[in-house]
This record gives sequence, C-alpha cells and structure tokens, in this order.
Amino acid sequence: MLQDLRYSLRELHKRPGLAITSIISLTLGIGATTAVFSVIYGLLAHPYPYQDADRMIHLVVKNESGDDRWIGVTGPQLNLLRQVKSLESVAAAWAHGT
Repeated sequence: MLQDLRYSLRELHKRPGLAITSIISLTLGIGATTAVFSVIYGLLAHPYPYQDADRMIHLVVKNESGDDRWIGVTGPQLNLLRQVKSLESVAAAWAHGT
C-alpha cells in the first residue's frame, strides 16, 4: 500500500491537471449521487416526518359508484374515536374546498 501511495504522489507531481480533474470529477459525482438519493429517499421512502409513519392510515369512504365521499366528523365524534382501544391516536384536519 505504501508503494501505491508513493506511485500516486509521483503521478500527481507529473500530471497535476489530470489529478485535479479526476478529483473534481469524483467529488461532483459523489455529491450529485448523494443529493439525488437524499431527494428520492425524502419523497418516496420516507415522506412523512413522523415516527412510525408506516403505521399511519387514511380512511376514504366510497359511494356505490366508487367515487370518494367526504364525511364530516364533529368534535364529540372525534373524541369518541379517540377512545377506541384499537386506535393508537386519532387526528382530524379541516380542509376548505373551493
């Protein structure tokens, strides 16, 4: 390994342009790969910033024709859902339609 290191340093002194180009190419390639992987992981593999996000569910009610249907949940109904033992936690969101 020491011999390889000496050879590398000799070649670096002989052809500094090639060495710098190689180092910059490797740096940019590794950086670009890391950036793309981070974006893909953030969007596809781990889209929610919550612990145990893979346990989250979203309930959708469909009518007889297969169309999604909104259901209104009142405050007391939400509190009743929170008391169900098979659910760990329950949250509701208000969506304003246009």
